[in-house]
Amino acid sequence: MSLKTAVRTNTFLKTIAQSVEKSARRGVTLVMTKCFRKHQAVEVEKLQGPLKILLVRPNYRIGNALIMSPVIETFRQRFPDAQIDLLTTDSTQTLFRHQRVDQLLTLSRDAIVRPWRFPAMLWRLRQEKYDLAVQAGPSSLTGLIFVRCIKSRYTMGKGKRGQRWFDIEVSGEQSHAYDIPQMFARALGTPCRDRPLMTLSNGECSIGRGELEELGIDFDAAGRATPFVALFVGGHLDKRLPLSFWQESIDALEAAGQRYVVFVGPEELRHAPALERQTAGSRYGALCRPRPLRIFAAMLHHARYLISPDSGPLHIGAALDVPVMALVQKRKSLKFAPRGPLDIVLWQPDAQRLVAAVIRPEQFQGRRDIEAVAPDPAPEMALTS
Repeated sequence: MSLKTAVRTNTFLKTIAQSVEKSARRGVTLVMTKCFRKHQAVEVEKLQGPLKILLVRPNYRIGNALIMSPVIETFRQRFPDAQIDLLTTDSTQTLFRHQRVDQLLTLSRDAIVRPWRFPAMLWRLRQEKYDLAVQAGPSSLTGLIFVRCIKSRYTMGKGKRGQRWFDIEVSGEQSHAYDIPQMFARALGTPCRDRPLMTLSNGECSIGRGELEELGIDFDAAGRATPFVALFVGGHLDKRLPLSFWQESIDALEAAGQRYVVFVGPEELRHAPALERQTAGSRYGALCRPRPLRIFAAMLHHARYLISPDSGPLHIGAALDVPVMALVQKRKSLKFAPRGPLDIVLWQPDAQRLVAAVIRPEQFQGRRDIEAVAPDPAPEMALTS
């Protein structure tokens, strides 16, 4: 097992690594803030003529990268004739396939052990002579470095704590993760989608159908799947749910006659044998081991609901317009739970409440805060009321 895999799959090591990374990032950001010159405000209307625009979001986590995806279409609508490039990472670039960008540039985590790659990318971007460099997501030190150091004509983004880091400052209060693209849309005077966006080809959707058919999901003549819910067993650190929760939920779905597919995340592979044994004789469900990201998305595209903790796949579901059922363990996760009219938030749920939401989703939709999504005093009545 590589060191990177060991850190990613071990909660203790991952927590330490993240703590060290955050401390280092805060220190470097403080130094850079003192060195940056203050900017004078520039109006968006000053951006005229054929433009070269670089959107910068080099985040390695699926959810964080995908959340900024509506920004691409916002800039495309505001500047339809512009060259719009995106700087992302090698682990998230596949999320943006079929999006309306002219050039997709990627960073790799290997830059940590091959540090010459970082200045090489900076030099390459400086040679492009961009008119506008945009930090398309908040709290990214790497993004800030690229936006400020590639010598574009103008810069754009949202500063922190009153700092003016950009020529065009995006303003607004953020109460939800999906608010950031909306702030860019208001600054540009352009409509914006209120959830992430991921585009699948017809071929990918067909592959997803084939994978599901092998798992026992039938399709009608119009290509519609027999209604099923997708359960994603995965998550990040303290957002995960224990194996016992998923086992109890599978038993409850079986007892209720609800069709389901269990997807296991790469960090939860240790649970796959137990879940495989449990679903081996199932009448209504099947287990799917990890698939390539876009094949997983193509399978998810056909689901009636996605049930998941706060995770990257939760945002993939939202990006595909699949209603999601967010299993929220921590208050901080509420601001990441998709907020569409069909989306559901279940606060620290048990298996019975999950099945109640699957059977009667209309009773759970639209609730956003802890008081609204907390269990009823008598949850045992949920299936019969």
